[in-house]
Amino acid sequence: MSTSIQSSPTDKLVVEDPMTPYTKKWVRRFLYFAFLNFIIAGALALFMRTDQAGSASDIGPLGTAQVFGQLLTAHGLGMFVGWQFPFTYGLVMFIFPKYMKRKLYNEKLLPIIFTLFFAGFYMVWLSTALGFGPGWYFLFPLPFQAGPVGGIIPWGDMQALLFFAGMIIANSSLFVFAYEVFATAYSSKYKDDYNNKPGMNTSMSAKFAGSIGFTSYMPKLVRTRILNYPPAVVAAVVTTIDMIISAPPFTVLLADGALVSMHDPGFLNNLIAKNFLWINYHPIVYFAFFPLIGMYYTLIPIFSKRSFSSERWLYAAWPLLLISAVGVYSHHLFLDTSQPYILQLTAQNMSMLVSFGSGISVFTLMALIWRSKYEYSLSAKFLVASIFGWVIGGIMGTEQGNAAFDIYLHNTYTVVSHFHFNGLDGIILAAFGVFYYILPEISGKQWYSKTLGEIHFWTTCIGGFGLAFDFAAMGYLGVGRRQFQPINSLLPFTITLNYQLYLDLALFFALFVAAAQIPFLWNLHRTLTGPTVKIEATPASLEELRIPVAAPAPIVHAVNARSSLNEVGSVGGAVPNSAGIGLSSTNSMPRQKEID
Repeated sequence: MSTSIQSSPTDKLVVEDPMTPYTKKWVRRFLYFAFLNFIIAGALALFMRTDQAGSASDIGPLGTAQVFGQLLTAHGLGMFVGWQFPFTYGLVMFIFPKYMKRKLYNEKLLPIIFTLFFAGFYMVWLSTALGFGPGWYFLFPLPFQAGPVGGIIPWGDMQALLFFAGMIIANSSLFVFAYEVFATAYSSKYKDDYNNKPGMNTSMSAKFAGSIGFTSYMPKLVRTRILNYPPAVVAAVVTTIDMIISAPPFTVLLADGALVSMHDPGFLNNLIAKNFLWINYHPIVYFAFFPLIGMYYTLIPIFSKRSFSSERWLYAAWPLLLISAVGVYSHHLFLDTSQPYILQLTAQNMSMLVSFGSGISVFTLMALIWRSKYEYSLSAKFLVASIFGWVIGGIMGTEQGNAAFDIYLHNTYTVVSHFHFNGLDGIILAAFGVFYYILPEISGKQWYSKTLGEIHFWTTCIGGFGLAFDFAAMGYLGVGRRQFQPINSLLPFTITLNYQLYLDLALFFALFVAAAQIPFLWNLHRTLTGPTVKIEATPASLEELRIPVAAPAPIVHAVNARSSLNEVGSVGGAVPNSAGIGLSSTNSMPRQKEID
């Protein structure tokens, strides 16, 4: 005897969620370890601030010039690589299934990316613990000619080899990550609108144009036949392209360093080595920031409850940022007079192009927020605060991207201020905002305390902006960066200009930032150890934001209007002030494309 089960028509409407539990698990792991590295790298910075605040003797063996170099190496790489890479890996692997509605091309690659990165990166940190300390920039020949002339070299070839091997392994994870990104973005195996929408151009060239925002510069007749990728996906693709373009020369540099560590002759001269370093180290600054900007374009319309007046403004900045993110790198070498002039000139103009592309994004986003009913939730506050960090840091970066100004600013704390405004007050604040937003969805845990989140926000902003502004003041006074003891009795102006005051303030604000992470860590701990609950998925776009709308009032005849209205009230018809978010019975017409 056999039984047949008839499926109802609604059974066919069930679609597999592209955000699988397996993907969520690895997204969580990437993000958790990213913030763990952030806390460790930030703690290392406290010892650097203690050194320069004149309190080196208070931390014993850690308060020496040699250890300062190790701390400088471990802190810088801990932030730029140790935090940024896994955060970006996790966020991008969340973005594709969430906003493009595509399951990752091969989610089994996620543990490979994770293992390669963390095995390699912790080798890098181990090398610094064993004495390696040429700075996070490890400019040649510093890794091999360390220590004072005639003194004891504080690290050996084994530490240098461990460092370069670790960097090679960690960076190899980038190639696996890029394969996952490009395969998910462009594969023809997906049966969706990006590949099969009738009447649309779904060729590879069209998909590529739609994935980098180039459609915003195409004629209307052409761009209307190309399906644009979601803004967050465009950002993820652009940042991956930039990193893949810059990774091969950087890998060659690392291989050369490993060979020299094994007493084999190197094949790069020092100028080429610096070019190969900075052609990767500038795009690396944007690696997490571009996907976060994509999240601005995704979340701010939801928080504002407004859509952009023109879709072209969502994408106009991305081709400019794609080109300039790599092309700008030579502005780090303005003081290298042997650097080819054409590269210097290109870098200066690319610095302006970065600012132009950033300006499009900032003005577009702020115009959307302006006079909207912006929902100042915790995540929304972090995003707005991070935009201010982005703007201030960007203005300073444009200033330093001018060769004439850079002569005076290059080796001062203005550079440190620039990347702390962008990194700490821009990228990190935005990352916290996104993390607070997506954690319930990927973990099934509701945040333990909103109050702790508010404390975390305000104290991090006060400490972060205070630290970066203090660095700016130090830079404009001429305080040198990368120095263990900026105050020198042989240079009287370092005393008369009161460098010590600003160095002490830097320690104060650094401690403030560190203390601000305590409520975050406690909140995260209590959240993850709390009960698992059913969390409703966050809206992927403004269109998915469900806003109740009042039922329209029935049309009644004037001759019996009063009796008809009474009848309507008695059966539960249109009720004043029941129109949902922000509406009342006396609403005026909403602004164009605004949803109230």
